[in-house]
Amino acid sequence: MRVVFLLFVVSLVAHPASGGDEVYKLGDESMRHEGVSRGEVTEHTWKSAIFPDTIRRYWLYVPAQYDKAQPLGVMVFQDGHAYVDVEGQFRVPVVFDNLMHRGELPPLIGIFIDPGHLKDALPPKPGSRPSPENRSLEYDTLSAQHARLSTEENPPEVAQTHR
Repeated sequence: MRVVFLLFVVSLVAHPASGGDEVYKLGDESMRHEGVSRGEVTEHTWKSAIFPDTIRRYWLYVPAQYDKAQPLGVMVFQDGHAYVDVEGQFRVPVVFDNLMHRGELPPLIGIFIDPGHLKDALPPKPGSRPSPENRSLEYDTLSAQHARLSTEENPPEVAQTHR
């Protein structure tokens, strides 16, 4: 038993656990490439009925391959400001463009939703890191409200202009 314990201690010293502080290196799909068509990203706001008295910002990514005659699938991102930023950590619009161009992802619409603010005013700068007052209530509450917001309220908003 002492030998097993000693081997365990030696293995911990020889291979210390990573603290998770590594910087993620963006892959090739996260970089802009010449000849790749870019989708269009537009910014919008809406007042929620499911979370009364809140207003939120969302961004809509529509691929360059969008054909109004064909309905597309949708991918929804929470904390949308972080994922829609083409210079940020995730760069989803760039990744979408590259993967769709290579045929590795079918054309789809991206919806990037930020949590709501309790006032009629949004944060002053669209690219800022918001700290919405309603985020914890919306994301952490064990209720169907947030799921309903992402399925019943926002898609019909988007469907007014896109299939």
